[in-house]
Amino acid sequence: MGFIVLVLAVDVVAGTHAVLIGFLTLAPLFAAAVDAPRRTALVSAAASTAAVAAGLPNGLLGSLDHLLRVAVVITVSLMAVYVARARTAREERLRRMTEIARVTQAAILREMPRQAAGVALAARYVSAQEGAGVGGDLYEAVADRGRLRLIVGDVRGNGLAAVRLAAAVTGAFRQSAIIRSDLVQVARDLDGLVGRESSPAHVATFVTAVLVELHDAGIRIVNCGHPAPILRRRTGDLAELGPSPPDRPLGLGGVRRPGAVDRWEVGDRLLLHTDGMVEARDGAGRFFPMSALGTCLAEPTVHECLVAVWTAVHRHVGGAPHDDIALLLAERLPAVPDA
Repeated sequence: MGFIVLVLAVDVVAGTHAVLIGFLTLAPLFAAAVDAPRRTALVSAAASTAAVAAGLPNGLLGSLDHLLRVAVVITVSLMAVYVARARTAREERLRRMTEIARVTQAAILREMPRQAAGVALAARYVSAQEGAGVGGDLYEAVADRGRLRLIVGDVRGNGLAAVRLAAAVTGAFRQSAIIRSDLVQVARDLDGLVGRESSPAHVATFVTAVLVELHDAGIRIVNCGHPAPILRRRTGDLAELGPSPPDRPLGLGGVRRPGAVDRWEVGDRLLLHTDGMVEARDGAGRFFPMSALGTCLAEPTVHECLVAVWTAVHRHVGGAPHDDIALLLAERLPAVPDA
């Protein structure tokens, strides 16, 4: 509205003989870009009225030149209202899709329990696509018969095919982790599932994943083409665990072999993560340093640890990461004495 008044004032003072009337079309265009259809219509009506009134001071009202310029303002004003309606409709569809994505992600990645089988747990997922909150990274924890089994994975590809496969893998793990006594067999079950779910029409054809079993005897890991879990001892020492090199990703078959049983003592913390963390680069192209995790994983609680990890990655990149990041942290708690 202020722009319309400014154009009219300049036109009257400069005596431009309606030459500046055409600039009135900018006001509806500005409104269409940022405002609601009703307010855009109000600005459009004001601009059209101002275009007509601009012919009065110089006696040009009704002349061919004046009528043509008014016609241009009215035409652009009508188009601005249409653009505003189309823009707000797209924004509403995007809002609904974002909400659907959020609900979908919540169904795939259920809220992690704070404790299970004597282990404190925390999980965090950050999507690289701003506002989407959904992607192909996955995690899950299943406690059964005094043991805790974990999975963190990353579906190759993106879009609905990746989300669908991530949901299928997570659901299959929940079932297989309970009924199978051997962690290797759980990996084989997931192998078969990914092979059945994938097809030439799908972009997502395999899944990198790491499967972990935590119990009093120690840590056992089956690594299917995924970044190795990082163990922080209560002494502060860091170590990557699991077989080296890792096995092939899920869906590509091959031999599944567990790593050696590693010690799992009270106060030890195990971080499972996707490659979005280890491949995060700064402006100079340097990867996120694993040495930074020593301080991050020393925070008082597992939840504070994950906040510190995400903050360190964000600071290293200088903004949001370019890939999704899933984090799952487990800490062995002291045994609770029987009552």
